[in-house]
Amino acid sequence: MTLILFFTVLAIVALGASFLITLPTAGRAALLVLALSLFGFGLVVGSSVVVDENEVGIVHRQFFGKPLPTGQIIARDGEMGPQAQILGPGWHFGYYPFTYQVRIDRVITVPSGQVGFVTARDGQPLPENEMFAPAWDSAQDMLNPVTFLAKGGRRGPQTTILTPGTYRYNTALHEVKAISALQVAAGTVVVIKSNSGLRSKSGDPRADLVNGVPLVPRDHIGVWAEPLTPGGYYLNTYAYVPTVVKTTQRTYTYQAAGNSKPTAPARAAKNAPGAAASSGSDDWSVSVRSKDGFSFPVDVRVACAVEAKNAPYLVALLGDPDSVVQDEQEDEKLEVLEARIILPAVRAIFRNVAETMNALEFVNRRSEIEALATRRITAELARYRVTCDGVYVGNIHLDASPAGQQLLATQTDREVALNQQKLYEQQKQAEESRAQLVRAQEEAEQQRQLAAAEYKVRVEGENAKSQVVRAKGEAESQVIIGEGRAKAYKLLVETLGQQQVAQLEILKLVVEGKVQITPQVMVSGQAAGGTLDALAGTLLRQTAPAAPADK
Repeated sequence: MTLILFFTVLAIVALGASFLITLPTAGRAALLVLALSLFGFGLVVGSSVVVDENEVGIVHRQFFGKPLPTGQIIARDGEMGPQAQILGPGWHFGYYPFTYQVRIDRVITVPSGQVGFVTARDGQPLPENEMFAPAWDSAQDMLNPVTFLAKGGRRGPQTTILTPGTYRYNTALHEVKAISALQVAAGTVVVIKSNSGLRSKSGDPRADLVNGVPLVPRDHIGVWAEPLTPGGYYLNTYAYVPTVVKTTQRTYTYQAAGNSKPTAPARAAKNAPGAAASSGSDDWSVSVRSKDGFSFPVDVRVACAVEAKNAPYLVALLGDPDSVVQDEQEDEKLEVLEARIILPAVRAIFRNVAETMNALEFVNRRSEIEALATRRITAELARYRVTCDGVYVGNIHLDASPAGQQLLATQTDREVALNQQKLYEQQKQAEESRAQLVRAQEEAEQQRQLAAAEYKVRVEGENAKSQVVRAKGEAESQVIIGEGRAKAYKLLVETLGQQQVAQLEILKLVVEGKVQITPQVMVSGQAAGGTLDALAGTLLRQTAPAAPADK
């Protein structure tokens, strides 16, 4: 556009000059002034450059300057070639088309969730053995071409990145590429392998060598000893290479064909050559051989985890522990952690345990084997800073071979015989117990009767003793009463006489109603004993038993 305008003005001036010859002197002067004005205006307009607010002007000097030194791309002191200074928004003059070429580029916008990775085409060479230029304190100073070159900016990939925003820069000096920011998901950490920063000196106590790889503090070259926890990071993932390590529980399942296959995140591995044959092709179990020569598969499940603080150690040791590789021995794709640590440890430990036991002993001591394997695998994984949460033994497929089936059959028969023997012994003990119970019941009944008889004898003896004592008491009482009465009668007889005493006794009986007063015996005669005889007869009649009635 500027060139078209410039040559248009020149054409107008040339056309006006052709008319100077035909015009009078005054007209020629006026036209000359006009032509000169138009020419000057054309020069000014032709050297102008307009830059919009979303654009940047890149100046390239074509003539009238010194050539660039060898190896230099950007002109610093007006040499021919791309200039360091850029043109911002507005009008810019003095850039004549025959001297300069101005290219208009768009500014760059780094969107949210991304960062700008910067590469410099010019500057000082990178230091020896360095892959990235040292970090800048300010990204704006890095993008300012004059400041960048004046302060010894390094050519090549830059460590400093651009955070989300809009940037105006010299596209001849810098190249900006938008890349994704680092997002660390929950359940994972990120270990950084830094290709830029300070170098740890030999013997630095802060650097921990793992398999020849240093674990270093942040801002140092090497594997950072401190991982990045879940969150978002504006990080140059070219200079700081991230390795994602899962910190959730890992479950590795190895089981024989016919069982359900392991689900994510579980992995499984096939048997090594020489494993027991299976009916299917998906045999993921661990094959063992017992002390008595039986080979059989065992279903095993291992639960483990990598703590966040131990993730850098595993990265230094294995590279990317969660990457999937083709395992040569298994001919399967496995995680690096599983292929190099988990699976070899599981196989070796279970085979070592099995070779110390007979096959049937291995089957019968499953819980003990599970506990023993857990302790050994926990200790083995701890060497690699992997936490073992448990080892679980599933089915032990001793019946996978005919020999194993025969061995189990003999075991089954033996158990049946033992159970029958135990049953017979229990029945015998039950009969003996029942007989003892009956005998005990009979003895108890006899003891009860004997006790009752003994008690009855004792009661009767005591009753007899009581009657004897009572009889003795009554006899003594009668003796005492008789003696008293005898003494009383004797005194009465001595005092009143025998006949008077007898009359008193008869009268006492009459008074007590024991003798009927009306005489039933006829008394006659004048003898002195007539009355007494009548009373005596009456008494004898009352005391005599009644004669039986005539039939």
